[in-house]
Amino acid sequence: MKQFNRQTGRSGESISAAALEKKGYVILERNYSNKFGEIDIIARDSDTLVFVEVKTKIGEAFGSPEEMINPGKLARIRNMATMYLCGASALCRIDVVAIVLNDVGDVARLTHYENVT
Repeated sequence: MKQFNRQTGRSGESISAAALEKKGYVILERNYSNKFGEIDIIARDSDTLVFVEVKTKIGEAFGSPEEMINPGKLARIRNMATMYLCGASALCRIDVVAIVLNDVGDVARLTHYENVT
């Protein structure tokens, strides 16, 4: 089950990266990790560095992907972003992409939330 969840998450990250690129974002890194955890996607939107958390679920019977984002998760992303910047000053924000897949793996819903904190 854990491997299936990881595969679903990686699929969601690929779908998210493609959707962001379609909006004009430039993907800089995927799956950046440090001691605080992992940032799914780091992208550039014009002059802004964007740290993107992707949440993917198959169906919404057990809750929406948005429900998986909490203040603790956002704090970890902020800490990781600070370490990524290494003291450099840059315009940055945190976005969330929530994806719901249907039972055959097609996108039923993709919602991009900009500047969630």
